Amino acid sequence: MATLRSEDDTYIIDFGEGENRMTHEFCAQVLELLAEVEQIEGPKVLVTTATGKIYSNGLDVEYMAANPEDVARYLGHTMLVCERILTFPAPTAAAINGHAFGLGAFLQLAHDHRVMRSDRGFICWPEVVLGMTFPHPLQELNRVRLPAMTLHEAQVTGRRYGGSDALAAGIVHATVPETEVLSSACELAAPHAATAGDVLGAVKAQLYPDVVALLRDHPNPHS
Repeated sequence: MATLRSEDDTYIIDFGEGENRMTHEFCAQVLELLAEVEQIEGPKVLVTTATGKIYSNGLDVEYMAANPEDVARYLGHTMLVCERILTFPAPTAAAINGHAFGLGAFLQLAHDHRVMRSDRGFICWPEVVLGMTFPHPLQELNRVRLPAMTLHEAQVTGRRYGGSDALAAGIVHATVPETEVLSSACELAAPHAATAGDVLGAVKAQLYPDVVALLRDHPNPHS
């Protein structure tokens, strides 16, 4: 279960411990917590992390296989989470405590700042290995966030990037020991806390108008 706690002006959403797959329930919890943080006035930053060896293992593929009629709506729910973080009206940072696979890799990429543990864990877009293509909105999120060579390699090979490789490939901004991941992510975002507000959210949306439109236009999860 995702939870929220605060340390001064830093608001930390912890996805919890386990697979942290982006189920309907997970998405609803995170969206509710994002709304709660957004309503807080004044300087602030948002940091997401998890407990244990997994940041997020992405899509609930078993649910998708068992509920094909809900796949479009389900994907829309996950994309809404990515869009909300991409345009969140406060500085954001992902404290990547472990594996970030598939949708989990897209999720961390939606943050302004990304810190990964140096000793363990992989970031990976395994869709090609699983015989899956990329939904167009998520493909475009990767395109605006990743260097061209990394984008190509990550998507056509399904390579698993450990900490040092992810840093060299431009996927994350820093790698640190496990015990420093959360504090380092907070330190990256904290100097920008005073920029929080509607203007920052608008600037982010203006930076990526096509991506934002695609993520928002996917089937409404509440329809």
